[in-house]
Amino acid sequence: METEDAKGFFASLFDFSFESFITSKIIRLLYILSVAGACLMYLVMVVGAFQASAGLGLATLLIIGPIAFLLMVIYARVVLEIIMVVFSIAENVRTISRKTGTPGVGPEGTPVQDEEVQQ
Repeated sequence: METEDAKGFFASLFDFSFESFITSKIIRLLYILSVAGACLMYLVMVVGAFQASAGLGLATLLIIGPIAFLLMVIYARVVLEIIMVVFSIAENVRTISRKTGTPGVGPEGTPVQDEEVQQ
């Protein structure tokens, strides 16, 4: 991670007005953690199944576990992609608003110009 990215991350992290987002900066880390969590769940399932019986353990190791792992990874990916789409939409709407001069909406639903938002 470069120092400029790290500075941007920490500046975004402590931006109490929520004008900049950190989700788009940490989405890769969240996906890696999701895959690692799916691996851990797979291992727990296999160990638990082998403790119950050898047949169930073998079935979990070869069939049930990989299917469950794949479904967990797919689910995590879809959820994270939906989050990224929402943030992309927000960025695009902000860009369109700036280009057209359309006011944004303030915290209480009142129209706010971009100059007021940046202050």
